[in-house]
Amino acid sequence: MDLESGSSTRTLFAGDIHLRPGDSAAARRFFSFVESRRAARLVLLGDFFDYWIGPKHLEGEDYREALDGLRRLTRSGLEVLFLHGNRDYFVEGAFERATGVRVAGSEISFQLGGRSVLCAHGDFIYNRNPKYSAYRRLMRFSALRAAVLAMPAKVGKRLARGFRGVSRRTTPAYRWSKRDLLAGAAPLFDRGADVLICGHIHLPTHLQCERGGRRRDLYVVGDWDGTGDSVEFDGKSWHFAPAK
Repeated sequence: MDLESGSSTRTLFAGDIHLRPGDSAAARRFFSFVESRRAARLVLLGDFFDYWIGPKHLEGEDYREALDGLRRLTRSGLEVLFLHGNRDYFVEGAFERATGVRVAGSEISFQLGGRSVLCAHGDFIYNRNPKYSAYRRLMRFSALRAAVLAMPAKVGKRLARGFRGVSRRTTPAYRWSKRDLLAGAAPLFDRGADVLICGHIHLPTHLQCERGGRRRDLYVVGDWDGTGDSVEFDGKSWHFAPAK
């Protein structure tokens, strides 16, 4: 998705919050942090929720504090954009209508400070689990996706927790080098991005390179369970915004 944007809009980029069902304290800490930054736009880079089973999660108390917090932000005038992560790719239209958050899909691009910015979760940039890739390809089939979303909430939650367990057991440990990170970003730089912002690997990093005669910047945000480092464009410059 491409977004029309003012070139100096103060923007906060945060990802891998991993809010767990019923953890209202973590939700309050996150929203307190966001409100303290006084940004005009918040880009959620995926894995905002520890898992999300679809519209049924709008009901009940699992994420009541988080949903109320999102409504509070959007009603205050903050523009909130939501990118799918590897744990919450069932966030869709019903979520938009319930919260006022704009669901942008797997990636979004816009102009900030005269530079082309591309945001993505990072699971299709830095993925070392072929089983996950195969699963996500299957989920693109509308009939299968509809069947999963139609499951009773209890079954959907059990399935989501089971998939998380399989993912943890089958994802090999990997130590990301500067070379690896820039190689993963290269195809997106070649598409025209001057700045790539993502998460997924829980490794707060800023790298620069020259490509196509232009300076390119890669930012990887931290996860909320770790450093909580987010990235911020303050209207003039880029920097990390530690949450803790």
